[in-house]
Amino acid sequence: MNKKTIIANRKSNRRYAPIYKTLIIWGLVGLLALLPGMVKAQTFDSPLRLSAKSNLLYDAALMPNLGFEIAVGKQFTIAANGTYGWLKMRPWHKNIRIVTGDVGLNYWFGDDTDQVMHRGFHIGPYAAIYRYEFLFGSDGQQAKINWGAGVAVGYSMPVSPEFSFDFTLGLGYVGGKYKEYDVVDDVFERFVWKADKQRHYVGPTRLEVAFVWHLFGPKKKGGDQ
Repeated sequence: MNKKTIIANRKSNRRYAPIYKTLIIWGLVGLLALLPGMVKAQTFDSPLRLSAKSNLLYDAALMPNLGFEIAVGKQFTIAANGTYGWLKMRPWHKNIRIVTGDVGLNYWFGDDTDQVMHRGFHIGPYAAIYRYEFLFGSDGQQAKINWGAGVAVGYSMPVSPEFSFDFTLGLGYVGGKYKEYDVVDDVFERFVWKADKQRHYVGPTRLEVAFVWHLFGPKKKGGDQ
């Protein structure tokens, strides 16, 4: 057997994405959910505008994620998000492992700057990096680093002074090299290389239904009290 064809084995596979890291991130998400109530009296009427969020679609797919967004100026914000997912379903040899990070700039429409990140439409560019492995049956794909860029459009809807939902769709490009491989399960499970390929994908690259926690910001008025 050609040594160059082997891209992973069971032992290295376990080191690649240990499940305890996913559990740690879930714990951080749960802890962050408690912060608004813990710091509301001290920080909610702050001139600093800072929000934290989690994409519920990724959470439902067992891929915990965290994001932060901070206001820069009256109607612009900078957002950063990260995702770590680890799924393994035997005996079908199905693995889904994904690590992503992205950063973006958002422009918020409307005249009430106190509602930035809390209510209204927003649009802006974003850039992202992806590391992933998808294995369905005996056919797999693995990429150490892919990159992407696009434009996202979204709308935020408040549910209280401290919380809101943000709905976002991003369209863009994802490129980079990835490997295709087969699973050979004789004495030991081996992942055997098939081909090196180049990804050129254009289309939806971001979909969010995010639950947003407004940690710092101006006190909301009227019906938002």
